[in-house]
Amino acid sequence: MYCEKEDSSRISKLITGEQLDRVPVIMNIGVYAAFISNISSFEYYTDVDKAYEAQLWAQKLHDDDGGMSYHVPSNDAENFGGHLEVASKSRIAMPKVTKRIIESELDVEMLEVPNLKACKYIINKLEFDRRLVAEGRGVSLSSGSPMSVAINIVGIEQFMRWMYKSPQLVHRVLRVATDYLLELANLYIEEFGAENCTASSSYPSESHALISPKMFEKYSLPYVAEIHEKLIDKGITNWSIHLCGDHTKNLKYWNNDIKLCPRSLITIGEEMNIEKVAEAFGKDHIIGGNINTSLLQLGSAREVYKECEKVIDKMKYVPGGFILTPACSLPAETPPVNVHAMLEAVNTFGRYD
Repeated sequence: MYCEKEDSSRISKLITGEQLDRVPVIMNIGVYAAFISNISSFEYYTDVDKAYEAQLWAQKLHDDDGGMSYHVPSNDAENFGGHLEVASKSRIAMPKVTKRIIESELDVEMLEVPNLKACKYIINKLEFDRRLVAEGRGVSLSSGSPMSVAINIVGIEQFMRWMYKSPQLVHRVLRVATDYLLELANLYIEEFGAENCTASSSYPSESHALISPKMFEKYSLPYVAEIHEKLIDKGITNWSIHLCGDHTKNLKYWNNDIKLCPRSLITIGEEMNIEKVAEAFGKDHIIGGNINTSLLQLGSAREVYKECEKVIDKMKYVPGGFILTPACSLPAETPPVNVHAMLEAVNTFGRYD
């Protein structure tokens, strides 16, 4: 994710085409900040002050070029009336959905966008982001994916069954999920201004591991295209899009059917060929990626360093520009030396003469 607003930042220079000293690196720090800050994930997800301080120190430690953001995985489930359990006994643990508002097909007709200003995780994110803006930083607003929101509301097994047996239910939930994301974006634009917001989206549910390209075209594409069209019309020009998993056969839709702002950042998983992705999006967009997250968590610093060297060597001079990033969010228990290896790699191999 990038949402820095300072004119001197590497990301700002990359967007505007100014000369860089080296390849930028975005660590996707997230809850890793809690791991190295001696606080639990429970504290990180429920205490905005602790989350902010943990990210700030982690970013300074690793000289991260990315922005800061408050995000609680699967929080949409609770925003819509379900329950999200944030474990307090484990040192580091991911939140778990323990109750969903949709229990049967009859519940779908009653589904509606919640009162966003009453949702605790949205309240927390707004508090976090007000601090960012006060310090001259930009903020990220969630722009997708509608399918991931829908899966958080319904549950993945039931949602997948409905895709084959009850398409009308799927479209109904996706319609509400899309309206929810658009209302959330409006809330952010009204408070912070479009010029201070980066639309940030991630698409794990649309990867080939879960649905076919034809199902992407039928169920996801219309809503994703609508969000892009409407937010661009509202003045959002900064975009960070993460294609999580393998989206190779969906690239044609991104090129032909989804409106993209120039200099959008497209980050990808390790399943995709990063050179072919850069070729597909061309010189108008920035490509980020795609260091294997399992390697980051389980490999040695030397192995991470060498892998970063390979990716930098391929991507350093691509016409649209390149940012070194993990293939997804940084695993919480990644050894700090492995994160530092990414920085060492860009300092050694990523310098521009």
